[in-house]
Amino acid sequence: MMAASGSLQPVDDVVIAYAPADIHFVRRLADTIRSSKLSVWYSSPSTDPAVVGQQKSQAILGCKIFVAVLSDSSAEDKQLNDELALAYISNSGIFPIGLSSFRDLSKKLGGGTQLMLAKINWTFVFKEGHFEENMPALINCIKQEMERREASDQEFIPGAFHTHGMNFQMNFTHCLNLESDDCCADESVNELTKDLSAKGLSYDFWDRHFKGKSEVSFTDFRDAFLKDYGKKLVKAYSEDKKKLFVNLMYKDIFNLNKVVTRAGYDKVISNNRLADPHCFYHHLEEYAIAYLSLREVIDMDSTLRITTIQSLGKFTFPAIVSGLTEMLKDDDPNIRAVAAIALSKAGKDRRDTVDKLVSLLEDEDRLVRESALLSLGSLKATRAVSHVVDRWRNDPIKNVREAAELALNRMNTEDAKRCIHITEVLSSEMSALRPK
Repeated sequence: MMAASGSLQPVDDVVIAYAPADIHFVRRLADTIRSSKLSVWYSSPSTDPAVVGQQKSQAILGCKIFVAVLSDSSAEDKQLNDELALAYISNSGIFPIGLSSFRDLSKKLGGGTQLMLAKINWTFVFKEGHFEENMPALINCIKQEMERREASDQEFIPGAFHTHGMNFQMNFTHCLNLESDDCCADESVNELTKDLSAKGLSYDFWDRHFKGKSEVSFTDFRDAFLKDYGKKLVKAYSEDKKKLFVNLMYKDIFNLNKVVTRAGYDKVISNNRLADPHCFYHHLEEYAIAYLSLREVIDMDSTLRITTIQSLGKFTFPAIVSGLTEMLKDDDPNIRAVAAIALSKAGKDRRDTVDKLVSLLEDEDRLVRESALLSLGSLKATRAVSHVVDRWRNDPIKNVREAAELALNRMNTEDAKRCIHITEVLSSEMSALRPK
């Protein structure tokens, strides 16, 4: 695929994100990657911004590798931060390339992006000779990542956390050799991991603090967690991020339960205890990264938004459900309609999803009402039958009435069948009474 043409194929090996000021570097980078028989896509600066937004979203959602070119201008660019977040939740392999030092760039990155990239090794090209020295290693790592993805089972990835509908890699640090100060981050991105292996923290968290207990209060669990990891979290991220970790642990990991059971803890860490004594911490860290990335995508105000929302239904992640719920009140009816369909998938196991969709049946926009009806039908939401029947009988728009009838047929319950039968009999009798 040639970037200049602006054409877009369904899937490319590599997508490059960048700021316009770095286009000359990007062209050189793309040519180098293509010379290794990999397909590359990046947006053309001359293409209409609205078209570019649609192309970017499709390209990122379909690519295997996402290369982010981070410079003094792009590090602060909201669009590029949005694209990084989208690449993360799309499970692309992420490879950052720094055109300035890590110390300078890290100060400019958004909070979510900074956390997301903290564990990934970078390639740096900010001195003469860096490009020729580091590109072979980068391309080799990209190829290894692609081979690993092709060989792995996409339904179950060994060494990954599986939670809330998403797969979290335990360790997604790339294999670049970053020993030289010329090409690596000014601060070690692995420093926290080294600290976690300090003496006294060499076996499982629960066994360190609560061995022999079947349950403990969340307060005790939280205090023990902060004793082991609190200072390290502040050092690696910030005081605010430490608070975020604790809030997510209480709200999402343990579902607001005031008691943490050993069985619940074991379910969180799965079978990773023997492989990693800090697996609970790593699980929470990955969850926080995904949470911030998803919030970035949901909240982003760009042309990526509608296309991205369409893909969110496959995630049952709490942040997704919360974000889609907020979108049901969006000023744009297109957003409300797409969010309704995505919510019926992401929130299919939540009882309150039906209530949220029912509330849309009174929406002023007919497309929103139609989307809500189809979503209720796909959920087989039998307790919404009376509301769906009301739309079938009374909605002024034919397409909405047809959507309601389709939803009732999909529900296929006795209540739905009875309502359909009664309505059909009444319609038949009324037709017979009309003057010919």
